[in-house]
Amino acid sequence: MTLDLDLIRSHLNLDDTRDEALLTHYGNVAEAWVQAYTGQPFTVDSALMVQAALLLIAHQYESREAVAFASAYQLPFGVTDLLSPLKVRVTGHLSAPEAA
Repeated sequence: MTLDLDLIRSHLNLDDTRDEALLTHYGNVAEAWVQAYTGQPFTVDSALMVQAALLLIAHQYESREAVAFASAYQLPFGVTDLLSPLKVRVTGHLSAPEAA
């Protein structure tokens, strides 16, 4: 995991070192999800990727079930919005060969 555990704890307002293995696991999952969604390697230099990963980690930590009945959203609102500009677009369009 490339995300700093202290940053994750700060985002979650945790003042102790509990759940280190769980937070590391959630961090790895969030990074993999961001990478799969965008088609780009996860980097801590991208504020958008880091923020999206923190939102995913918080959602996973607070809602440890697949579905939360309090919200209609499966992912925290804003994750795909944050990552949308970074997403590699695959259209299937092939440009016409240039005439010589």
